[in-house]
Amino acid sequence: MRAWFCVFCFVFGVLPASAAEEFAASFRLRGGYDSNPLLTPNGKGSALAAWEAAAVYGRDNGEWVTGATGEAALTRYRERDFEPIQNYRLRLRLANKNQNDISFDATTTLVHFSNYDTKSDFVNQRVHVQWMGGALRPFVAGDLRLASLNEANILLGNFLPEPMRYLRGTITPGIAYVKDKVELGAQIALSRTRYEAEPDLFGFHRNNDRVQPGVFAKFNAENFSASGAVSFLRVHSGEEFFTDVEALLFELSVAARWQGWSGEISASRAAEDTTFPVSPVTINTTVQAKLGYDIAPKTNAGVFLRSLERKYWDTPLFSRTEIAGVEFTRGILEDISLAGQLGFAKATLFTGDKADGVIASLSLTTRFAAPPKK
Repeated sequence: MRAWFCVFCFVFGVLPASAAEEFAASFRLRGGYDSNPLLTPNGKGSALAAWEAAAVYGRDNGEWVTGATGEAALTRYRERDFEPIQNYRLRLRLANKNQNDISFDATTTLVHFSNYDTKSDFVNQRVHVQWMGGALRPFVAGDLRLASLNEANILLGNFLPEPMRYLRGTITPGIAYVKDKVELGAQIALSRTRYEAEPDLFGFHRNNDRVQPGVFAKFNAENFSASGAVSFLRVHSGEEFFTDVEALLFELSVAARWQGWSGEISASRAAEDTTFPVSPVTINTTVQAKLGYDIAPKTNAGVFLRSLERKYWDTPLFSRTEIAGVEFTRGILEDISLAGQLGFAKATLFTGDKADGVIASLSLTTRFAAPPKK
């Protein structure tokens, strides 16, 4: 925590006190019941309680902008057999105001996540520089990520004795074309990953090099937005038991509003690091969709669908989770709202077993924002 505090002091201390500042935050309390938190065959249920908080801070002195976004969430179950779900994220940003047609943007991200089968931490430093002097805008981005990952292992029946730690460096040159509400572009990401312990506990060498060329597009209008990206990932490692990963990856999102209706849909396929003994990565395909309607000035009702399929590379194993349900939101005071959700979940485990569950919850959310000040 002392390191995070020092980063805050450095970022906000580099600007004069006369800079304009803005702050906003929200806090949510949630309670309910989950009939099968682990989504296992014949799993038992438990009551749950959770809190979630988010805050955004921005500072602008005319030439430079600094900002911080923090998110925290904790879910606890009444049954002590179930591990709490923890998710904490801090994002710090320093950017210029396109001086001399050059955009400079540096972002530091710190993340911690843990649940019953995954414990993950990482720090990522990203620097993005782009020419802004015309419609054609070349750019280059650099990322440095230090990560720690531990997953429940089928061979050990528990977490690994020590997490796997790695350092990944990535450089991404590219070019974008920006005109009115449209942006088109192409890029290629080149990265190198080195693990702290090589080989790992099971004798596999996980160091790898990656190449990922791709194209992307964005469109933004008042009541409609869409974005998409397609890339081809190739991961080469020196492990004789791993085949090179060659996968077509994508991201797609569409959001629209019309006469009280609102809709969102997104889909993605991404490669994710894993500690699974015989797989270098997992290929995760996600789909999310939501349709809502404002049935009253402060009341919205909707339906949602979420799906996640995780395929373990070099094996026929996969797992799939699907959740569908209904939800509503009702504003009860100016900055306080009440929400409810009922979801039905189905899962196919990588062992081939099936499981299902029902999740019901009520939540109370308050939002507040400090007035802008000099």
